[in-house]
Amino acid sequence: MNRIKPLAASIPLLLGTSMAATGLFHPAFASSQTVLGDEVPTKQTARQQSGPQQTQQVAAASVDEPLERIEVTGSRIRRLDIEGVAPVTVITAEDIEFSGFSSIEDLLQASIFNSGRTVQGNESSWTQGASTINMRGMGENRTLVLVNGQRIPQYPTATGGTTNFVDISTFPTSAIERIEVLSGGASAIYGSDAVGGVVNIILKSRFERNQFDVRHESPQQGGGDKTRMTLTSGFNSSLGQTIVVLQHRNDEILRSGDRNFTSQGGPDGTDGFSSTSAVIQDRSRFYHENSNVVATQEQCQDLFGSYGIWQDEQSTFKCRYDSTRDLHLQSGKKEWNLVVNHHGELGQSWTYNAMVQASDRETLRGNGQKSIGERIYMDQDNPGVYSYNRADFLNPTEFRLFRRLDDYGQRRDYTGLQQTLNTAFGLSGTLNDFDLDLTWAYGKSSFERIGRNQMLADKLLDVVSFDPADSANPAKWYPMDKMTPEQVQTLYAETLTDAGSGLNQFTAVLSGDLMDLPAGPLQFAWSAEWAKEWYFDHKDENTLSGNLLGQGGTQGRGERKRYATAAELAIPLLDDRGGIGKLDASVALRYDYYDDKSEIGGAVTPQAGFTYRPTENILVRLNGGKSFRAPDLHRVYALPTRSFSSTTRHVDPNHPVDEDDRYEQITSGSLGLSEERGRFYNLGIIAQLTENLSVDVDYWRISLRGAVRTGSVSRMLNEPDVFDVSDRYSNCNDVPGVGFIMQQQPGNDYRDILCVKNGAINSAYENSKGVDVKVRYSLSLGDLGDLRLGADVSQSLSKEYQAFADLDKVNALKDWYFPKYRTSAYVQYSKDKWSSYVRWSYIGSTEGVNTWTLTDDEGNSYRESVRSKVAPFSRVNWVTTYSVSRDLRLTLGIQNLFNAMPGTYAEGHPWRNSWPYYSMTSGHNAIGRTFYGEVRYRF
Repeated sequence: MNRIKPLAASIPLLLGTSMAATGLFHPAFASSQTVLGDEVPTKQTARQQSGPQQTQQVAAASVDEPLERIEVTGSRIRRLDIEGVAPVTVITAEDIEFSGFSSIEDLLQASIFNSGRTVQGNESSWTQGASTINMRGMGENRTLVLVNGQRIPQYPTATGGTTNFVDISTFPTSAIERIEVLSGGASAIYGSDAVGGVVNIILKSRFERNQFDVRHESPQQGGGDKTRMTLTSGFNSSLGQTIVVLQHRNDEILRSGDRNFTSQGGPDGTDGFSSTSAVIQDRSRFYHENSNVVATQEQCQDLFGSYGIWQDEQSTFKCRYDSTRDLHLQSGKKEWNLVVNHHGELGQSWTYNAMVQASDRETLRGNGQKSIGERIYMDQDNPGVYSYNRADFLNPTEFRLFRRLDDYGQRRDYTGLQQTLNTAFGLSGTLNDFDLDLTWAYGKSSFERIGRNQMLADKLLDVVSFDPADSANPAKWYPMDKMTPEQVQTLYAETLTDAGSGLNQFTAVLSGDLMDLPAGPLQFAWSAEWAKEWYFDHKDENTLSGNLLGQGGTQGRGERKRYATAAELAIPLLDDRGGIGKLDASVALRYDYYDDKSEIGGAVTPQAGFTYRPTENILVRLNGGKSFRAPDLHRVYALPTRSFSSTTRHVDPNHPVDEDDRYEQITSGSLGLSEERGRFYNLGIIAQLTENLSVDVDYWRISLRGAVRTGSVSRMLNEPDVFDVSDRYSNCNDVPGVGFIMQQQPGNDYRDILCVKNGAINSAYENSKGVDVKVRYSLSLGDLGDLRLGADVSQSLSKEYQAFADLDKVNALKDWYFPKYRTSAYVQYSKDKWSSYVRWSYIGSTEGVNTWTLTDDEGNSYRESVRSKVAPFSRVNWVTTYSVSRDLRLTLGIQNLFNAMPGTYAEGHPWRNSWPYYSMTSGHNAIGRTFYGEVRYRF
């Protein structure tokens, strides 16, 4: 019986992490070599993605000692072959260090597998500080994230208020041995979520001595400094080996005003300052001679200080406001993170392991100053009595108040407080002639958000006065005056979030050899799982009731239990003795049953694949199967909540073109959602062309039907024949599905949007396919050192989306600015104590279609769909290390060496001069050139 034990000989060899004097061997063809190395983990898998590996000492392995079997992500069967039916990439701890990136989330989001929208730590106040990976562009919630092969709880709140996901920034980099990335479906092995791929974070299990690391990075243009200090300690005792990692992280917030790129008014300098500063619209001129009452230059300076911009060239609204200066480009973060990983032996045939991770994180997200833009009605028969409802008075008059709330005397920053706890305990041993692994994992996470500078709607009606005569009345606030401290205290409020999530899971895996076949042993793995997951997301009463002006919120609570069983077989069909090559098959089948209030029920997911080795230097693999994903808990259990928005899309052609249409949006979950069902397949070839050169090529395709999406407001407004329910409903709370209601306000000769009812739906179809190419080359220069080169290229051949079966498919590569190419390449040179590394990351140009406002030859404006492109975005990171001694290492590096800035939209594009002037959620950033240094000391 082959047991998984820490061996310094066989495991690093199979990974192919060494560069022998004769060249680089691909791990798929490295069966004749063994290497020795430090800090060898208990279970190793697959091959590395890219980056540096220091030359390791080659040792001759005893021919009498068999190689250990190992477990590869994507299979529960332990085997000798590293390369299986599914493509798996390994990113080692050294890769992370030499990449130039300061965290695993930065590295993963720059990988070729990450496509489409991602949460990058600053996506929204719902998820501030969290990060995701979106493999193959299938959605950040369709990438399964594991730690040591086990699930961890989802982030407490949903991105965009709708979609649950796992935060990949939970674990500190110093605790990570490697990251295994499986691209493609794996639901037959792991169940739900493994649609676009699997990210398996493997923690260090062996470490000797103590190590202290300190790293500081500073952008050249200022703002956004980051400091990280880490203490790593490994020690042995009578109970086994224990590793403790304690990390403190301090990331300074980076604001839009810290960069010229995001504070100069857009690429053309035409993004004007906001006209929402201090404006009263007295529609019937009840108190004022003019219907528009604007702040004077003196009032503008007094109310807003340096944020108030006086533009004398403007015809009416001369007092403008710098609303983007405080907006975030990178959230501030302070975090303490502790990881304890322990393993030991229980007799001769059993081992155990225990892991605890705990973190305390405070994040700061920058927002523009709060603005209000409310319609307020006054009773003309009783002046000074106000209401938000016109119907409250027989003889009303309308006011419109636009105001920035600088009176509060502070920035509108949102603070997030997050605590996480993840634990796991496992037993591994033998049962008769088979291997048995038992694992219990428990985790929970909490998140509190404090949103500053809100205004109480009910209190405003008590305090506000549109009568300029009340300017001297301390009991009343005339909006052209600065609030008194007493008025601030009366009106000020904060929007609060109290959220949490958790997971309790037990897994049992029985594996081993069933029988001997002519071509080798028939291997199997059987697994059984039980899990319970839960979440809650609560908001304060003022937020939920709509008593905070212009502020909405989403909340919910729910749980589900999951029962699953799976079986997997590895079948040797041909050995290599017949001269026609070696052929192996792999089949897997899994059943998941969900016990909750939705209509998910059960899901059966099969998978099958083949590997064929016609020669010792070529491997061909084919893999395919089904995948599925249970709907997000928040999609199912979200309670009805309201928010406020505006659109430039006017359903009524008579609506004024230059006036946004403001509306209320009602969003809720749906118990009627069913699971998303996908298919995938992969065809690949791996070739060791020479001792120094290997090439991998993989063709992949992933499709999904019934994908859960929140209905798009813009799509609804573009299809009024389908979604306009004005003739059937007068209140969006009564709309059972999705749709919108129009209204015509008194005095208007056009209709505008009253409200939109939105929610989760099972959409019709989503499909991605493409080709990945990976090249690795090494060259020994003798006394001059060693050289290693690598390149990864991913080309998306197709990315389609279809919201409903009766609508046309959308080609995201041509219509939605989805990148067609993603590339990563590196060069590393090592000699003696020096090592220098250069990495190039590239996101190709994108293409999309938008509705533009154009002008004909006669000067008339019209709207038309126009196709345009966004330029590619690339970064070069440079890292150099010098080992002063065995205990001391120095590192200097530059991120974004050439100070590249994101690509901008084409001239005339409606988004070109709209902040932030680039796509913040597609891998681009405006941080610019960043210098960093790191010191590592072992003792």
